Amino acid sequence: MWHKLLKNVLHCSIVFCFSACGYQYETIRCVRTVTVPYNDSQAIPVQVNFSAYIVNIRNNSDIALANNDAVRRLSKGDVEGALKLLQTTIATSEPAVLNNYGIALILNGDFDKGYDYIYKAAVLKPHDPYFRENYLYLHELKH
Repeated sequence: MWHKLLKNVLHCSIVFCFSACGYQYETIRCVRTVTVPYNDSQAIPVQVNFSAYIVNIRNNSDIALANNDAVRRLSKGDVEGALKLLQTTIATSEPAVLNNYGIALILNGDFDKGYDYIYKAAVLKPHDPYFRENYLYLHELKH
């Protein structure tokens, strides 16, 4: 009896999480070039590869449609197209949009501005492990 009850409770919790969160996560590879001091007069540029999370919104709102189209473009390497779509929706302060816009900026070479948007997403959803992981990893790269 307890086993069946526990199974039902776990199932309900999982369903609630998916419907409450409303997000689907994917990973994307990013590259950042950092300069590493070599000696007193030289520095070496080093490329740092890392994975970041991009987010689909699981509903049919206009924001979700634009965001999810931008995620598809990012996955195909169309960073400029993704940036144009996301720029129309960043004013909504939807954390998924802010996160994806930040990743697109980083892929476009603007690490500092991208980092700021990912920080905003993490502040708006502090308990989301994917936003938090993006922010913490990029924070380490920044400093």
